[in-house]
Amino acid sequence: MKLFGEVFVKSQVIIAVLLFFAAGTARAAKFKSYESGVCTFRLHGCELTRPVERAIVFGVSRIFETYRQSFGFSYPDNFKIQITIFINKDRFVEYQKEQGKKSIADSAYYSVRFREGVVYWRTYSKKTKDAKDMVSAVFHEVSHMLLMTEVRGIPLWINEGLAEYFDGLNVFGENRRVYLHEHHHRWIKRWNRNSFPVELDEYLSLKHKEWHKLNREVENCNAAYTMGYSLVYFMMSRSSTEKVLKELLWDFKRHGRKANSIAIINKHYRGGLENFEKQWRKWIPKARSYRPLRSLRTHSERTKEDADKNSQAANSNSN
Repeated sequence: MKLFGEVFVKSQVIIAVLLFFAAGTARAAKFKSYESGVCTFRLHGCELTRPVERAIVFGVSRIFETYRQSFGFSYPDNFKIQITIFINKDRFVEYQKEQGKKSIADSAYYSVRFREGVVYWRTYSKKTKDAKDMVSAVFHEVSHMLLMTEVRGIPLWINEGLAEYFDGLNVFGENRRVYLHEHHHRWIKRWNRNSFPVELDEYLSLKHKEWHKLNREVENCNAAYTMGYSLVYFMMSRSSTEKVLKELLWDFKRHGRKANSIAIINKHYRGGLENFEKQWRKWIPKARSYRPLRSLRTHSERTKEDADKNSQAANSNSN
């Protein structure tokens, strides 16, 4: 009887293990996985039309190029950006729990552990207009991925500010630009006329929990996100401040949480934080509704150069 019992228990364990792997295989089988350009897509229950796929790959490539050329980061030659997309909200939530996430995201998140951007596509259809919000969410998480792969301990005002900046990148149609988030900017203009929820020096010194507390305290505006976004948009609007942003990123890359935003701005911006704030506040009412990314300009220039070379080669062959 003892031998029979041991055999029975072992058989039950084997069956349980087989069922576990079968279930995992079944879940994995629901994903359609493939590579396109710098992206690796994992699609759960959905498909990307060619225009949407091309738009994502184009935008991700431009963001990737910005992190490499404008900010000076280097990535392995075989570096791929993994993007996982769900159209079923329950499965999206379940996937987060499977990854061990304690805080469940509502529509998108970046998994540091698995190095992937995960997005819930709430308006799934094959119409391009229904993909625009999903594509913006992808760009937001891709920014987190590219930054957090290189820099640990980056302040939330920079991390979320850059992510909000890049999710304003429009990649559909001819007007491929980074557009100003009007909702954020309306609040910034209101605070600029009256008073900000927190002084700039205090904001730049907020710890992780304090930053999230500020975000909860001011209703309907995501104050912490909004201020970080505005600061990053301002810094990306001109070459002098873009260089300061690069210095901030590299100082945090070298020194982690020991780096200090205010000290870095004081060191690298003429007139220090006082003048930085003055120029930011002067810029706010004049902010342009869109900005051309440098990588978009260089891409356009390269495309034109390639077209000119092809045209010259064709003329030479015809002669």
